[in-house]
Amino acid sequence: MIERQLEAFRKRFGRYPGPNDPVFFDPERDTPVPLSDEEYEHAVLAAMSSAGLDPALIYAFKRTGSMVTDSNRHLLSKRQLQQWDDAISEYHRKVESGQVI
Repeated sequence: MIERQLEAFRKRFGRYPGPNDPVFFDPERDTPVPLSDEEYEHAVLAAMSSAGLDPALIYAFKRTGSMVTDSNRHLLSKRQLQQWDDAISEYHRKVESGQVI
């Protein structure tokens, strides 16, 4: 997902993003401007779906605002990890009960 964004940035602005450039940017602007929070979330969710991520992970991201991976798990608090695990469990409970997600 990030690699696609870096390539989209390069195509739009003729260079790769620097340390102060947004990876998720407004493609309508002539200079690299960050997306609004709403636009950012929409872009991330669309990219996750396009990448074929497990729907449970997408659901947990929407519920927690975080993406937990093996490589960042150690950086999160016990509370954040519990919220993530709870969101995953909630997703599976809803699917099993036939609720629309």
